[in-house]
Amino acid sequence: MNPTKYFTRVIVLASLFAFAASGLKAQDEEKTVAGYLFFSLDVSAESGKSHFPVVAVDKKNIWVDNGKKVKKTSSLAHCQVQTDLKLSESYAEVLDMDFKTSSLRNTHRSARAISDSRAIQMDSEAAINFINTEVGDPDGGSATGGSPSDSKEARIANITSTSENIQSAMQEGYDDQTFEVAEAADTIQVVGTLLPGTNVKEAYGVVMVTYELEDRKPGKDVARGILAGAVHIGDLKKDEVAKIRLRVVVGEFNKKTAKFNLYIFSKGGEPVALSNSQGLKSLTSKQVSTYKELVRNAAAKSGS
Repeated sequence: MNPTKYFTRVIVLASLFAFAASGLKAQDEEKTVAGYLFFSLDVSAESGKSHFPVVAVDKKNIWVDNGKKVKKTSSLAHCQVQTDLKLSESYAEVLDMDFKTSSLRNTHRSARAISDSRAIQMDSEAAINFINTEVGDPDGGSATGGSPSDSKEARIANITSTSENIQSAMQEGYDDQTFEVAEAADTIQVVGTLLPGTNVKEAYGVVMVTYELEDRKPGKDVARGILAGAVHIGDLKKDEVAKIRLRVVVGEFNKKTAKFNLYIFSKGGEPVALSNSQGLKSLTSKQVSTYKELVRNAAAKSGS
C-alpha cells in the first residue's frame, strides 16, 4: 500500500474512534447500523502484461476494469492484493469456515514419474525387439558391433533386469511419495457457512494465503509471501443461510506456515463486511457521514 494512503487511513480510523467515544448524544434512529468499517482488500488481476482492478467474477472468468472498458481474463489469472480500510453497507456473519490444501504440482510430479517409467519400459521393449531382429556374424557376435561373448539371451536379460530395477525403484518412490514436495501446496479448498445480513448480488470470494519464505537471511526477520486467487460464489440473500464450497489455485506455498483469509465482494468490487473481518466496527448513519468527511478532508490535505 502507498505509505501516504496507509497513514491517511490510520488517521481517519483514529479520528473516527475518537468521534465514536466522544459521548455525543444520538437519536434512536441514529443507533441503527448504517455501515461497517473494516479491513479488506484492493484486488487486481493479471490481464496481458498488466494488473487491473477486479470488478466481478463469474463461473468462467475474472472481469477487470482497465480504465477504458471492463474485460474478461482467465479465472486462474494471477491476483495482487493490498490490505486497506473499507466502508460498506453489506454484511454477513461467518457461522463456520474451514481451509484445506492440496497440490496439483505434486500430482503432476508423480504423473511425470509414472510417464518416465512407462517410457523406460517402452525403450527396453524396443531394444529387445531390435536385438531379436539382428543378423549375427559367423562367430556369434552381432551385426551392430556387439562382443561375440554377448549372446542375445545375455543382452536381453541385462536390458530386462535394468529396466525392472528402474521401474521397481520408481514404483517404490511413487508409493512413498518421494516425487512429491511434502510441505508444498498450491490449491486451497474453502468450506463454510454464511448468514448474510444484506443481499449481495453476484458475490465472489478472494482467498489470500500468507506463508513464510524459505530464503530468509540469517539475522533477518521472517519474511512472508502473499498469494491470492478469486472465485465465483453467486447471489447471497439476506437472512438465508448460505453454504459455500470454493476452490482456488494459486502459486506454490509452504502449507505448514500458511495462514488463510477469505474476503467477499459483490459485483462491482464492493467489499462485504464479515463477522471475522479485521478491525470490524459497525457505524450509525452519523458516523458514516463523519467517516466520509474525514476521508475527503484527509485526501485533500495529502493532495491525493
